[in-house]
Amino acid sequence: MRPTLLILFFVLASYCTYSLGADAPPARVVVETVTEQEVATTNLLTGIIDFDRISAVSGETSGRVIQQHALEGALIKSGQALVELNTDLTLKDIDIKQKQRAQVSADIEKLTRTLKRLESLLASNSASHQAYDDALFDHRSLLKKREILDEEMARLHLQLNKSTVVAPFDGVVLEKLKESGEWIDPGAAICRLASTEDLVVKVSISENLARYQTVGTTVPVTIPALDLKLSGEILGLAPVANLRSKSLTLKIRIPYQTGMIQNMSATVEIPTSAPQKLRMLPRDALVNFKGKDFVYAIKDGQAKLLPIEIVLRSGDRLGILNPPVTAGMQVVIDGNDRLKPDQSVLVVDK
Repeated sequence: MRPTLLILFFVLASYCTYSLGADAPPARVVVETVTEQEVATTNLLTGIIDFDRISAVSGETSGRVIQQHALEGALIKSGQALVELNTDLTLKDIDIKQKQRAQVSADIEKLTRTLKRLESLLASNSASHQAYDDALFDHRSLLKKREILDEEMARLHLQLNKSTVVAPFDGVVLEKLKESGEWIDPGAAICRLASTEDLVVKVSISENLARYQTVGTTVPVTIPALDLKLSGEILGLAPVANLRSKSLTLKIRIPYQTGMIQNMSATVEIPTSAPQKLRMLPRDALVNFKGKDFVYAIKDGQAKLLPIEIVLRSGDRLGILNPPVTAGMQVVIDGNDRLKPDQSVLVVDK
């Protein structure tokens, strides 16, 4: 009797399970229609952040540093002071030139009166032409001397303005090369300034991908260290290829964000083919099972598990090239984590 009872028990349990499954309500899911779009396939490559414009900023005059504003990592605006030099000697030279000019102006005024007197005496033949000519040429010489002093004073004022070295563009200080108290000569670099308007991601690519890189194309860029996603613009290729690997350097311009550092890693999604028609579906439709990619498509009220091969990742969209997913097909974007193959479903709104 025991074997018979056991068999009857398992048969009854199986029947109840089947009946309960048959009566189970369909799973509620949200779907989206697969579209078709002409786009290029892409590939994720890792590059580095770099500044495409770096200047070793230098001064045009000599002097001792009294104020150092170019601190490493500091954001600097165009025209902002980087270094201030001591101007005591320049100010003293300006004072001396002003006094010399005043002396020359006094001599000119004196000779001007002498010339007027000689002119009146010459008219009455009471003075010689030689005396008048000597006074005239001395007067002209003093006028030229005053002009030279004016030029020298203008140069000193220019030197005074140049004693404050300013930033030639908006940037970030990469390296400070001079400290307060140091003497600098004209042309000596005081810091290395990188332009924040010329920030790029440099990526090494195979030379057979060069024909797919179009200047001005927008590509997704990810900065893992900053957990930052942004859009970059392809600037072009560096004109020199690596002699051994035959790889090329692709430059992608990105906007500067606080925390970006030279040589920081960045991931770029670049085109790897000519534009072609792809089936586009949302990332939310993706289901990963045993390391492979699938989607649930709706057919005859049931969820069909279909394998896919992703050839493009663009924002929140995925591009696939091969069947069985076709344009116009509905794929599950919400509720797919609870589905089983061939399970009945009920499509609902979001």
